[in-house]
Amino acid sequence: MKNIILLAIVLFVTGFVGAQSWKDSLRLGKKYYQEGNYKQAYQSLLEAQKLAPSEIDLSQDIGNAAYRSQDYEMAEKAFRAAASNGEDEISQAKHWHNVGNSQMQKKNYKAAVDSYKNALRKNPADDKARYNLAEAQRRVKQQEQKEQDQKDQNQDQKDSQDQSENDDQNNSQNDDQSNQDQNQNNQSQDPQNQNSESGGSEGDASQETEGKLTDRKTDRMLEDLLKKEMETKRKVRGIESGKNQQQVKSGKRW
Repeated sequence: MKNIILLAIVLFVTGFVGAQSWKDSLRLGKKYYQEGNYKQAYQSLLEAQKLAPSEIDLSQDIGNAAYRSQDYEMAEKAFRAAASNGEDEISQAKHWHNVGNSQMQKKNYKAAVDSYKNALRKNPADDKARYNLAEAQRRVKQQEQKEQDQKDQNQDQKDSQDQSENDDQNNSQNDDQSNQDQNQNNQSQDPQNQNSESGGSEGDASQETEGKLTDRKTDRMLEDLLKKEMETKRKVRGIESGKNQQQVKSGKRW
């Protein structure tokens, strides 16, 4: 019997100490939050949530401290948990609004649009949620336009690069063709020069041959003239010889 009473006392004391522990962490966390020490507040509130009974939900306080300490990822998770555990639609709308604010800070504008819409479904009279929804939609369009401009710019750069490569390739082909044409011209000019030189040699040979023929013709003409002259002299001598013979035969030399 004494053991049972002792065990009950231990459990009561342990529970009392545990209760005092999470409440102390909660009070300390709120104190840090009011002082603007948001990171310490977040750690104390998180510790209080671990030690608190299961029915105690500190998600809203943890989300606020995380948001203030710029831990937007943890803030979004905490506000989502608070929205799931919200007792009424008004409180749920408030939590979804905070989820959207955390997503806006992360520049996740499309997700923020959905969160603000959830807030308005729970509370259509929430003007702040409606204004933030319009802002999130505007930034989504702005972001999409920026992405499209970047895509177009990258495509223009790619097209310009491709065009430059094509121009370089065309220029290279033109240079090769020009060199080939030049080589063909040089090859076609060489035989002409050779023919010209060859033709000049043939012309010189022809002139030399013609000169030799002219000299031979002159020699022949001279020979013919000499022969004619000799024949003429022989004829003259023959005539004179005949006269002399006639004079002797007639005996009239005297």
